[in-house]
Amino acid sequence: MNGPVPVAVSPPWEALKRHYPGVALCGVLALAGSFLAEHYGAPALLLALLLGFGFSGQAREARLLAGVGFCARRVLRLGVALLGARIGLAQLQEVGLLPLLVVLVSVPLILGLALWLGRWLGLPSTHSLVGGAAVAICGVSAAVAVAAALPAGRLEERRLLGVVVCVTALGTLAMLAYPPLVAMLGYGDAQAGLFLGATIHDVAQAAGAGYLVSDAAGDVATLTKLLRVALLVPLVLLIGLLLRRGQGEGGVFPWFLLGFVALFVLNSLELLSPALREGLVTASHWCLLVTMAALGMRTSIGDVLTQGWRPLLLLVLLSGALALLVMTLLAWLSPIA
Repeated sequence: MNGPVPVAVSPPWEALKRHYPGVALCGVLALAGSFLAEHYGAPALLLALLLGFGFSGQAREARLLAGVGFCARRVLRLGVALLGARIGLAQLQEVGLLPLLVVLVSVPLILGLALWLGRWLGLPSTHSLVGGAAVAICGVSAAVAVAAALPAGRLEERRLLGVVVCVTALGTLAMLAYPPLVAMLGYGDAQAGLFLGATIHDVAQAAGAGYLVSDAAGDVATLTKLLRVALLVPLVLLIGLLLRRGQGEGGVFPWFLLGFVALFVLNSLELLSPALREGLVTASHWCLLVTMAALGMRTSIGDVLTQGWRPLLLLVLLSGALALLVMTLLAWLSPIA
């Protein structure tokens, strides 16, 4: 009589066991970053990243490698795909002509300037592109979205982390410094909100700075900032297509971008219920939190600091150029609009 036939463990179960320790640790760090952000007012993504730095030594343990790597790659792409749910064409219909003109002129010019300055500073073009997107569009979200669209191996993780840390710090400084600046320039509420929304990197930072001026300025700043965010859709898709073209069989189409575009279209057509849209946006936020923790664990602070002063100078120059460009456009285009 034959004995019982052994039951093989299914590959999905094996994969779950292999990834669980690293994914669980990244999830705990994301929760801790969110908790600290709620109680101290600091950016949650930056706090998750810094907490990840603190566990960079543990990330090299064999039992954590698979899960941390999964969060740094697969969860990142999922979070970027879900970002499409927060962007829609309706945002274009809620603002006048002037904010649209300012955004359409400033974003491509800053991206082009980023590539030129990066070459002058001796930085890789991919680093300059990620930094330019962070300044021109929407800070950390744009940086990780563009980085996710790049072919594998084209951008070192330490360079992405350097952009994340520096652009967050610069955005915070701008949120504090720009409201007094617009008062000195004599801008009205509409002009002040447009300037703040067109120059500050993060959505929350731009809105916060606007409402420090007035409620009307806050509304205009938020809408102008969302116009910049909307340009993330064509930019990421274009990067994913152009940079992967010509790689032959080694090039893999970034399929997660289709999810990004699909959610953007559904949101624009108002086919997403408010509850579903809110859930997708929240899921995207948590995916990016987990990703930041994983990226922090995979890179030591020493690795980031070894990049030197050039990456920081690039972001400082781009931020200053963006502010000067928007001031100029406001002076030129205000009579037209």
